[in-house]
Amino acid sequence: MMELYPYQKRVKDLLQTGRSVVLQAPTGSGKTLAALAPFIEAFFDLPGDAFPKQCIYSVPMRVLASQFEAEYAAYAGSYRRRFRRDLQVTIQTGERPEDADLLGDLVFATIDQSLSSALGVPYSLTPGLANRNAGAFFSSYLVFDEFHLFPVSAQYGATGALVTTLQLLQEMKGMAPFVLMTATFSSTMLDELARRLDAEVVTVSPDEYATIASGNSKIPRRRFYHVHAETLTADSIIQAHHSPGVTRSLVICNQVGRAQALYQELREHPGRGAVQVRLLHSRYTQEDRRRKEMEIAREFGKEREEREQESMILVATQVVEVGLNITCDRLHTEIAPANAVLQRAGRCARYPGEEGHVHIYMVPERQSRGDSELRPDFLPYPSSLCQAAWMSFSARNGQEIDFQTEQQIVDEVHTESDRQLLEAMDRQTGAIWSQIYASMENQDRSHRQDLIRHIDSITVLAAATPEAVGNPFRSQGFSFHRGSVFGLWTALQQEREENWEGDEFEEEPWLMALPQISEPDPETPGAHPEVHWLEVTSQDLLTIANVVVINSRFCAYDDELGFRIVEPKAASGWQSQPGAWSQGNSGAGFSYTLESYEDHISHMVTIYRQRFQSRYAYVGRRLAGRHNGKSDELDRAVHLAIACHDAAKMDRRWQRWVRSYQDRIGKPISQPDFMAVHTDFDPTDPAHVQAKQQTDREVRRPPHAGESAVAAARPIAELLEDPPLARAVLTAIARHHSPSVNTFKPFRLHPAAVNTLQRAIQIAGLPQPNRPIALEDKKGGLLERILIEPDDFWQLLLYFYVVRALRLCDSMSQTWAATPRCTRK
Repeated sequence: MMELYPYQKRVKDLLQTGRSVVLQAPTGSGKTLAALAPFIEAFFDLPGDAFPKQCIYSVPMRVLASQFEAEYAAYAGSYRRRFRRDLQVTIQTGERPEDADLLGDLVFATIDQSLSSALGVPYSLTPGLANRNAGAFFSSYLVFDEFHLFPVSAQYGATGALVTTLQLLQEMKGMAPFVLMTATFSSTMLDELARRLDAEVVTVSPDEYATIASGNSKIPRRRFYHVHAETLTADSIIQAHHSPGVTRSLVICNQVGRAQALYQELREHPGRGAVQVRLLHSRYTQEDRRRKEMEIAREFGKEREEREQESMILVATQVVEVGLNITCDRLHTEIAPANAVLQRAGRCARYPGEEGHVHIYMVPERQSRGDSELRPDFLPYPSSLCQAAWMSFSARNGQEIDFQTEQQIVDEVHTESDRQLLEAMDRQTGAIWSQIYASMENQDRSHRQDLIRHIDSITVLAAATPEAVGNPFRSQGFSFHRGSVFGLWTALQQEREENWEGDEFEEEPWLMALPQISEPDPETPGAHPEVHWLEVTSQDLLTIANVVVINSRFCAYDDELGFRIVEPKAASGWQSQPGAWSQGNSGAGFSYTLESYEDHISHMVTIYRQRFQSRYAYVGRRLAGRHNGKSDELDRAVHLAIACHDAAKMDRRWQRWVRSYQDRIGKPISQPDFMAVHTDFDPTDPAHVQAKQQTDREVRRPPHAGESAVAAARPIAELLEDPPLARAVLTAIARHHSPSVNTFKPFRLHPAAVNTLQRAIQIAGLPQPNRPIALEDKKGGLLERILIEPDDFWQLLLYFYVVRALRLCDSMSQTWAATPRCTRK
């Protein structure tokens, strides 16, 4: 571990003693390292239950997640060589959905991805898998970076990701340590967060800041601020860029469209001369985005001798506001809330010894719908905060502003809005939790609007037909504000009406469609969700959509301007790269081998102990301390859930189906007491597919999830001393294929079921119950008597812990190449 500043050491010491931290430190002072140093050290050096073995690092923007993932993947490599142990660094964003199940040791994710997983309505998974990720969030060390940029809306009361995160952390404080951090908390917010969350405040003192800002050069960085009443133009940028000593200028617009237009103006400006101009926003492909970011990191980076261009102007949007370690001589920015402007200013004169100038401009005016008067277009920001920021910066026009003055500006602009937000949150706590419970318990995705973001984004895909995108949740797309997609749909309608009867189209083209998912039959090997596409005929259909596909006849893309919607004659026909079905959603690429109940349980137990047991050690110890239980009680609960989760597959009809199918494919089962949980099946073998269809017509396999919970209720209640934990296990078993199961069907177990389940419990390392499973007929009914109690946060947590481990181990036991009973095709 590299040498830490004193404030970074304070953060590490607090976290490793179980305290949580609210951190305020200036941009460029190493907040990320302060948050991750305790985790990385503990991962390699501390016992399993001393600190969480997984970290979920949540950020407000995708670009920040990408930059951190690349930086810390390389950093983890140095530890791998030293400790001969791997720290897996992954990323999960809408643009890079590479860790949909949050399996990495260190996961960098956007707050939308993290919080939707915590609430049981993950953007990254289909509804049938909705309960699979929450256990990761609530058992991990949590870092929330640039917390002030998390979505929040005062227009609708206290709503958005910032408010929901605070509510969850208040409820779970003491379970796992967390860090909230930013450079721009108001004093009101800083103090209130610490009080509400029982966390320690860590700030950087003026003397320590001076040391950090000066570095080895002993000369502090300096920034001067200038306010311009006019809007941002190519003329003003070119004029300032030609000032003596200026070689790097950064221009930040609040909207992608304005950035694209300004970039084209700069490219065509007669006074540009030999100055290179680049554009960066959120609507590039991953490959082009990375290439651009690499060039920008080189040309605007700290090491000036590595630069290849003499002079450059970068036009960008909020994607450079955080995360990119770049610096410039001149920063030109449209007015935004004070904390956002100061974040942008952190990319000007970023390093010790540098001097920079920040130029702030008014935004253009526009006419709102239903309003004849022109008003400043502050979107996507609240106009009140932008206007307050304008006044505060105007009062300091031409002055040098240091870190202490920055805090004064934040207090002037944000104190009142922060106070109002906290008061509104207190008034609305009951309503907020009603929505949280509706999301967690019922997977009600409509509450994402209030709990995560109101003006949320929609991933826009492009294809000749909707079916061409494959898995729409993993296809290559671009993020648009929901309001922008409304506008796109209207523009596309108008374009079609104007051109359809001409020579442009042979027939009326479809414009935009959204996916509807049907979950597969959990009993069918190789099944994946079915996607049905609904053409968008009304804006109402877009209000809750998170993915849409647009006809590629209206789409254009190039590596200079990025993705955009155009008239057909200007379209390039660009299409999104199709998305694959992720592990657990798909079986089309896997073959299965006949597997007994005992073997299946053995494989799952092995996977749990290798992959997840250490990750639950910390919260298991904390739960024990909170509820006066045993430190291994959560671990016992997971083992018991694994042992019992398929008990009702030992139903007589289920086993009769297995034997009939195996006979048809010429691989009969000879042992009378062999209890199968999986058959031989190759989805590419016509004989297997035909045999399955014939057997389905002859014998219908009954459902087994809710039925397994009922069958195993007695031994589970006996082997777990804590009734809420027993309910959590039974709920996890009932919902290990679908999170909405509330009933069970009639079943009758095979005579061999008792001995088989006893052997499974023994394989899981648990004592034998005095009351074994019952073989009597069950008539079916409601499961409410054995499920977790509604609106009980702690029972929900226990359930999420157990069901995550159960579902992932079940999936991995069938699909991992390392599992002897399953081979990848």
